Parts: sequence; C-alpha cells; structure tokens
Amino acid sequence: MPIQIPTTQEIVDQDIANLESSLNQNTPAADIAYNNVIAIMNALAYTSLYKYAAERALQNLALTATGVDLDQIGINYGVIRKPSESAIVTVSLPATNGTIIPVTAIYTAEPNGLQYFPTTQAIAVGGFAVHDVRCEETGTSGNLNISDIMEIDTQIPGAQRTATVTAIVNTGAEGETDPAYRRRILDEIRTPSGGGNVADYRKWSESVAGVERAYPYSGNPTDLEIDDGSSVPPERTVYVEAEKKIDPDGIAPQSLLDEVEAAIITNLNTGIANQPLGLINDTLFVVSISMTSIFVRIINLIVDPSLEAQVKNDIDIAMALYFSDLRPFIPGLDSEIDRNDTITDPSVSCIVQGIVKAYGGSAQGVGFGLAPGSFISAYTLLPGEKTKSGGVSYVTT
Repeated sequence: MPIQIPTTQEIVDQDIANLESSLNQNTPAADIAYNNVIAIMNALAYTSLYKYAAERALQNLALTATGVDLDQIGINYGVIRKPSESAIVTVSLPATNGTIIPVTAIYTAEPNGLQYFPTTQAIAVGGFAVHDVRCEETGTSGNLNISDIMEIDTQIPGAQRTATVTAIVNTGAEGETDPAYRRRILDEIRTPSGGGNVADYRKWSESVAGVERAYPYSGNPTDLEIDDGSSVPPERTVYVEAEKKIDPDGIAPQSLLDEVEAAIITNLNTGIANQPLGLINDTLFVVSISMTSIFVRIINLIVDPSLEAQVKNDIDIAMALYFSDLRPFIPGLDSEIDRNDTITDPSVSCIVQGIVKAYGGSAQGVGFGLAPGSFISAYTLLPGEKTKSGGVSYVTT
C-alpha cells in the first residue's frame, strides 16, 4: 500500500482547523491573519518531515531501498555488494636468464593507455620473465586480450621493454549497481538455498564480480541444447551472462568462466568446499550464455512521411529493449511471476501497434523469426539462451 503524503494545502487547512478549535474563534480572511501565518509555517515544515518519513519507509524494503540502506539489508541476509575489481593479466617479457623484474616496474598497455604493476617480483627463465600485472584502475577499462602489447616504462638491464599478454588471470569488473544487487538480495529472500540446490549454484556464481546473471541446470550442455539424452547424474551446467560493460551481448570470456567455476567449487572467503560431498569437478560445466538474433518484419506501415523516421527509430529501440529483457526460465528456481522467456506474435505486434498508434499510423501485419524473411508464431528460449534484436525490416505490398 503506497504511503499517502498530504499536500501542503491540506496540512494548512488542518492546522487552521486545529487552531480555531483551540481558540474557539474563526480565522479572519486576511492572508496575514495569525492563524494563517502559523498554519503555513507549520505546513512547510511538516511537508519536509512527511517526505523524509516516506523516503525512510522505502529504505526498509529490498524492493525499494537504495545505496547504503540497500547494503544494510543485503548484509542482514549475508549478501554482500560486489566491489569493483582490477584486471590482472599474465605478461611475458623477453629478458636474459636471471634478470629480475621488480614489483616497482610500471607497464603501460597500448590498447588503453593504463598502467599495470607486477603483483610479485619475477626472474627471467628460458629467455622470458613471466609474471602477473594488475591494472592501477578498477573496472572494465583495464581488460585486455591475449597478444596485446605492453611497454615497460623504465629500461631494466638485461630485459627488453615490450611485453606480451599471454593469459587473463582476473577480468576487471565495475562495482555492483543497485538493480543488480537488489536482484541478488531478492533471490536470497525468495528462494531458499542450502545443500547444494539449484539456488546455491546461482548464488555462488553471481558472487563473482562481472557476472550479470547465472542460469544453473541439471545436465550437460549438449543435452540441454539438443535434448539428445546424453546427460547422466550428477552432471550440472551453469550458463554465465557477463555484464554488458565486459561484453555488449553478455558473452562471458573464459577468464570470467574460470572465476565462476572456482567460486562454485570453493568458497573464496573461507576456503571450504561448496558442493555436496561426493560431487566431482569433472561433472561441472561452466559455459557462457548464447545469443540469438530475432528479426522483425512490418508489412505496409502507414504513417505521416514527416514522422516516419521517428516512428521507425522508436520501433527499433522498443524491439531492442523487449528482446534484451527476455531470459531463460528455470523451474523450481525462478518465480512464475517474473517469467519472461517466450516471444509470441501478439507480444511483438502489441509493441509495434502501441508505437504506430501513438503517431496516428497503422500497419497491416507484424511477424518475427530467427532469420530475415522467416516467420514463426512463438519461440521459447532454450537453456542459457538470450536474445537481441536482429533488426526491423519494412515491406510494402
């Protein structure tokens, strides 16, 4: 039930009524009348207090809390906001055997211009000094790819200045936003976990910075994708969706998948095994989500020519938002209330019709499919599958 805040005028009227009742006399009509002045002064103060009380009330619920207040609710349920993390990569620097690369060395990455510092001292062996370096800045800006080049700022005797990235140790990630953090808290409140159930696998996976969402299933990836009956207990598959700042489509890099697998196997804070006794790591599969493009075709769009470009732009934006909001549904884990895993002709048509109608236009037909020119009436997402707009085409018949 929403909190009803009285208007300032309503508070003024109530104050005047209270004063008149206490003084046993009516208030003169003049604006400078004592009762009017006192009532207005009180009302201005009360309005601020009412608004403050309403804001504080919202901060008591995980659904509406923000910032530090949301942190406190999360801590109460043992769900800690994920901080931003620095990218850590392994570099190989050509150097004479025995050459020492100190921790005070500074590398500058060519792709982003950021500085990286060795995590430990390195000694060249086999003609190369191989060691890990950490980005000075946290977040996704420090992420690099294998084969990227770094330049060491100061010449070290016995070593060259150009190093090559050979491995990704840790994927840089931004700090967790309120909406993402709120979803994890609500998952903890709404979905009982424990004993290594499906809720636990999502919880362990999403504790890793850079993970937008995790989709755990029973079975192996091949069986889940083509239903070939190849799954055997206790095979488990966790599909990982990366944050969009890591990949626009949410495709998780291998370094992030490795972090998720490690978090599932062992609690990174306590070092205690997460999985129930007897489960082996060979039956755990941690893979990235897949992305499927959905193509929309609109037949005989009729709209004012001066508005046509704006209408089409609005449709493009609406389709992109609609398809990006779809996500796989996991029975026994996800709430039926939040289920949003099926695309239908009516759902797509309704979005298009709403936009076209707002501009006073019309369309004869709307269709969608998995390829341009192909049409289906409904499509339900497969395990670990997300969708995006493949574009909207227009046909005149």
